[in-house]
Amino acid sequence: MELHEVRLSAKPHVVLCSGKVEELPSDAVFHGMKERIESNPSLLKSINGVFVYHITKSGKVTSTWTADLKIGKIYRGEPEKGIKADTTLTIDDSDMIDLALGKLNPQMAFMKGKLKIKGNIMLAQKLKALNTESKL
Repeated sequence: MELHEVRLSAKPHVVLCSGKVEELPSDAVFHGMKERIESNPSLLKSINGVFVYHITKSGKVTSTWTADLKIGKIYRGEPEKGIKADTTLTIDDSDMIDLALGKLNPQMAFMKGKLKIKGNIMLAQKLKALNTESKL
């Protein structure tokens, strides 16, 4: 995937969790995902899954994002009530940026332990369709 420019929409669909929320560089990746889904809704049919991203810094989870790619909703926080994640991905903030920029191969990241995946690993491979559309 090639990502070169970050464009944030004026009204990103972000649901903030209660308490202090730390802004991370990888937040732009999720805003970009939302824009790609809005501009190309057919991606939802090709992916059709719910993904939870645990973003870490210094080994501790500092941010959680949910990408409900069944209905096209991407927001900060755990899945909304009644929604079950198909796949949970845990990755460091800087590695998430490298992954989005194409500097880090997802398979190599997984093999090296930089990307941890729980749940439907095969479904996670469908995220490539979303990332190849990316222009971060």
